Amino acid sequence: MKLSPLQRLLASTAAIAVLTLPATAMASGEDELDAPSKGKKNKDKDKDDDQDEPEPEPEPEPEPEPEDAPEPAAADDGPSMKGRIGLGGTRSLSGVNGISLRYFAAPKLSIGALIGFATFTHRETGDTGEFDARNTVGLLGAGLQLFYWPVMMSREKYISADFGFGARGVVYVGFMEGDDNPDTLDGPLEIDIEIPITTSVFIGDSVALTPEFGLVARIIPGSREPDEQGNADTNPGSGAGGRLGAEDGPGLGFELGEHAGVFFGLSITYFFGADGKNKKKKKKKGK
Repeated sequence: MKLSPLQRLLASTAAIAVLTLPATAMASGEDELDAPSKGKKNKDKDKDDDQDEPEPEPEPEPEPEPEDAPEPAAADDGPSMKGRIGLGGTRSLSGVNGISLRYFAAPKLSIGALIGFATFTHRETGDTGEFDARNTVGLLGAGLQLFYWPVMMSREKYISADFGFGARGVVYVGFMEGDDNPDTLDGPLEIDIEIPITTSVFIGDSVALTPEFGLVARIIPGSREPDEQGNADTNPGSGAGGRLGAEDGPGLGFELGEHAGVFFGLSITYFFGADGKNKKKKKKKGK
């Protein structure tokens, strides 16, 4: 069959279109497949670009102001007793009962004094023979003391104890009315030297119980030997001779435990002024 030129042109065009359509479809499919990968590559590239970019450096934080370094804790060398005054009652080793005063002149050194007295007055017959006279007798004991405290415990505990030793000098003086013989020593007079060893048990920071143990030397002045007129001193002292089985009178005695026991003294003292060191520690703990 013969085709006209126009028909041959249309047929050729249709044939070309049919042949090129599959190739075009395949090419467009490949482009669609490549599109996601290209997008992925672009995303990866963007990610790499983001990673390559340097991160902004954070602004430096202001340095905190340095705190004051805590003061090193001072070595606890015991309570600060210097300058404190104590007042209380004392029975000394030699037997003086009196009021005592203690003062810490140094952190571990105390000085003090004690005094006690007793009097007794009674009626008796006077020079006229009437029972209208009065007679008064009495005894005064006084002394000075010095103590050194090498061991002192902290007052932070409710009960603490110090250890010390010292020396004390005590004088007994007796007096009476109507001494008929001024040439003899008949009234009580005694000088005692005490060497006490003691421990001071503190209850809190102010109250102290202080038992004492130690040596006592008793000097009772006078002479038992009669003079040319036959007068002798009858000074009885504090009566130590009679307690030990002899007659009271002048002599020299030593005691380290009466009746083979421990000779004992005791004082109860209240100290004014709290320990300043302990006050500061309590304030710090409160903070």
